[in-house]
Amino acid sequence: MNYCNGVQGFINFATSIPKNFTAGGIRCPCRKCQNKTYLHSDVVMMHLLYKGFMENYRCWYAHREVFVRNKRMRERVVRSTSSANNVHEATNDNTNTYKNMVMDAIRMNQGNVSQCPIVEEEPNADAARFFDLLKDSDEPLWDGYTNHNKLSVVAQVFTIKSDHGLSEAGYDKIIEWARSILPEGNRLKENFYVVKSMMKPLSLGY
Repeated sequence: MNYCNGVQGFINFATSIPKNFTAGGIRCPCRKCQNKTYLHSDVVMMHLLYKGFMENYRCWYAHREVFVRNKRMRERVVRSTSSANNVHEATNDNTNTYKNMVMDAIRMNQGNVSQCPIVEEEPNADAARFFDLLKDSDEPLWDGYTNHNKLSVVAQVFTIKSDHGLSEAGYDKIIEWARSILPEGNRLKENFYVVKSMMKPLSLGY
């Protein structure tokens, strides 16, 4: 199973258990942090994608996974199997199409991330852009609104622009009008230039 899917599977499991959270974060089992640091789940994801899991972390004991010797019982408890990289197979999460879109883009741009060099620095500029997109796929257009997130709105308006041949100036006028009627504090990006830069990592050809 693709390493990216394995990382997503770990995040899904770790964040499904409320007791794993301390001060809003979960333990990061990357090769640098080794479960000694609590970080936001999105940061943990990026650490695992670019640094890899700590050695021999096959049973996620620090994240309250129950180790069961019997294989059939283990599958019943964990609902996943270990991949060739000792990372659990992910349960497909289809509830957020736009987060899945970003994960697909990471796969296309990075290949098998487990083969990336393990580095001690924070993610480079390209990795940071994907990290920002992952955050945007979870952040609502404004607080309390659940129908759309920052990324879904941008992607849909971009599609309308492409389908109907709107100019950049026309796009900006529509966005200017939309921002004027949305609640104060909305997170709709202000113009085409900013949005194009935001969407560049996805290589959608807009």
